[in-house]
Parts: sequence; structure tokens; C-alpha cells
Amino acid sequence: MSTFRFKLLTTAGEIEQGIVELPFFDTSAAIRYFERRGAIVLEISSIPEAIAFVMRLLRKRAVRVKRPILAEFFNNLSMLLEAGVPVLSALEELEEDTEHHFLKLTIKLICTDIEGGQTFAEAVEKHSQIFSPVLLNMIKVGEETGTLDKMLKKCSEHVQHLHEIIGGTKRALMYPAFLTLTVIGSMVFWFWFVVPRIVGLFKDMGIALPLPTRILLWLSNFFQAHTGQMILVITTLIFTFITLRRVSYNFRYYTDRLLLRIPVLSTIIETSLIARISEFLGILIGAGVGISRTMKLIIDSIKNEVFKERFTRVDETIKTGENLSTALKEARAMHTFALRMISVGEQTGKIEEQTEYVAKVYRDKLNALVEVLGKTLEPAMLVFIGILFAMLIGGLLLPIYDMMTKLS
Repeated sequence: MSTFRFKLLTTAGEIEQGIVELPFFDTSAAIRYFERRGAIVLEISSIPEAIAFVMRLLRKRAVRVKRPILAEFFNNLSMLLEAGVPVLSALEELEEDTEHHFLKLTIKLICTDIEGGQTFAEAVEKHSQIFSPVLLNMIKVGEETGTLDKMLKKCSEHVQHLHEIIGGTKRALMYPAFLTLTVIGSMVFWFWFVVPRIVGLFKDMGIALPLPTRILLWLSNFFQAHTGQMILVITTLIFTFITLRRVSYNFRYYTDRLLLRIPVLSTIIETSLIARISEFLGILIGAGVGISRTMKLIIDSIKNEVFKERFTRVDETIKTGENLSTALKEARAMHTFALRMISVGEQTGKIEEQTEYVAKVYRDKLNALVEVLGKTLEPAMLVFIGILFAMLIGGLLLPIYDMMTKLS
């Protein structure tokens, strides 16, 4: 793969320019690639790999196609194919309707590859930054079995479900994080601006400071004197944590293990993971993907090292001849309810329906958890914030009370 900067004159007479990765190493092949669709190449140049690597990092978020947009693309393509429209014509029609620049360019490149003799699955496989391995396997199976329209419909549903699971997980974690940042911000404001000024006023008036006020003053002075060092230490710890997470498997494993032992957070993580894994199982097994390949795709998709290790054991157990539910039970990879449903699915030959049901149950459980968490944390955090501010206000009002007592 090489990265090219291009400028084209399209068949509609418009100038189009951008940056794209193509499976060529020379500009002449890239020119032929663009000209297959009737475009005239005005400028094209290969970008050095070092610069291309940096650009990929910077453009990673910019070129990301959001899941609802991707789900809509699959759903529309499925409906067009079901109506009897050829895949190339359907893609060209969707290209005109798509507003997302990067997705539009991707569809155009897929059309070019199909015109060059490749299948839809082969053309899509080049764009792994948009289409996950699970989606690529579903598309491949759909083409091989002649059910591409139905498989694309399932792709759309899968992407939408995945969006719900990840969105629910983020909402569950975002509220506590927001409240924590609010408390920290309030404390910084009080200790940096409010306390020093009020205490300074007391000193100017010659008021003796009681113990709670002296504690607040000490905390305020400490905070102001060591703010730079505190920011440096916190930044260093965050950078070290992120670096160790990237380079050290043991560090990732033990931090993931620690997260799974934190009461509320562990429930959120496990519910989200089981929902996603059940979704993958139902989709892939229902699509006819072999159990060994399914396990590999699931293992690659899991970010939590503890669950990744459990499903690696599941894969090894299945290879010895055990069925899926037994392997999952031995590895303690899922909750009892999920294991029971998967076992029933294996016995009745309806594992796709059962895993879809499990995924739905855990999606609903995650949404309910988000609502309960918000309703539970809000009063708890309000009480906590109230206690903190009561201590602050009390420490600042005590000198005034002492002064009023002496005057009276």
C-alpha cells in the first residue's frame, strides 16, 4: 500500500482532490486506476512513508465514518440489491447521495475495483479502516452464498446494535467522569481564588483564625505553591500509563483485571463485552463462518486482556472437541444466563437466534444500568459536594462568627 496525493478532473467537469491509500507502488499504476472511471488525472504524487504515517495518525479521526452513517449505507445498499439493482449501479447511486467525503471517495474506489474485475468483497477488503473484519467476513459469505442483500441487511443491524452497545457504555462512564471533573474544577476555583482572598481579608482585620480556617489556608497555600509540580506529576503519570498500556502486555492484563474488580465499573464493562461478543457470535455463526474463524475474529475484537485470555482458552478447548457452551463455561467467559441460552441454542440448532436474544438482553441491561447509575450517582454526588462546600463555608464563616461574638 502507498499513499498518493491526487487532483482529478471528473466526468462531471468538477475538480476533485485528496489523499488516498492504494495497493500500488508507482504513480503510473495509480493514474491507470483513476482513469478507469473516465477521470483525467491533473496531478498525482506519492507521499513518503514516514510523512504518510504521520498523516494517517492525524487524519484517523477525520476519516472515521460514524456507525449510524455506515449502518445507513449498508441498509440502502441492501434495499437496492433486493430490488434487483446490480451492485455496481447501486454503489454509483449511493455515491451520489452520500455526503460524507471519505465514504464517498471509498465508494468510488470500490466501484473502480469492481469495474476492473474484482468482486464486491475483494474491493471492500482494501478499506479495513472503515469495514471491520466481522463485516468483511459477512460480505464475503453473502457473495459466496448468493444472499448478499440479506447479509448487508444484517451488517446494517449489526453496526446499529454495536453503536447502541458502545454508546450505552460511554454514557454509563461519562456521567461519573463529568461529576468528578466538576468537583475537581470547583475545588481548584475555591482554593486558587476564593479562599486566599477571604483569609487575606481576615488577616488584614486582625481576626484570629480557628483551626478549620487554618487548615483551609494551608491547603490553599500548598495548592498554589505546588500547582506546577502537581500538573507535571499528573501529566507524567497519564503519559506513563498510556505508554505502558501500549507496550506491556502484563501491565494491560493487570490493569484490566483491576477494572473488573471495581464494583460498578466491572458491571458496565462485563455487560458491554458480553453484549458485543453475543452479537458477534450470532452474526458470524449465522452467516456460516466456521467456529474457529469466529473465535479468532472475536479474540481480535476484544480490547480487555482478561476477556481476550478467556476466549483464547475457549478457542483452545473447542479445538479439543468440546462444544461452545462447555468451552465458555470452563473458561468462565460468560454469565450463567448467557451460557444457558447458548447451550439451548446448540441443542435446538438455533444458536443464531439464542445469541441474538442474549445480545438484546444485555443491550437492554446496559441501557437500564445507565439510567439507574445516573439516578443513583446524582444524589450521592450532590451529598458529597454539599459536604465539601459545607466544610469550606464553615471554615470561612467561623472567623466571622468569632468576631461577631466578641463584638456582642
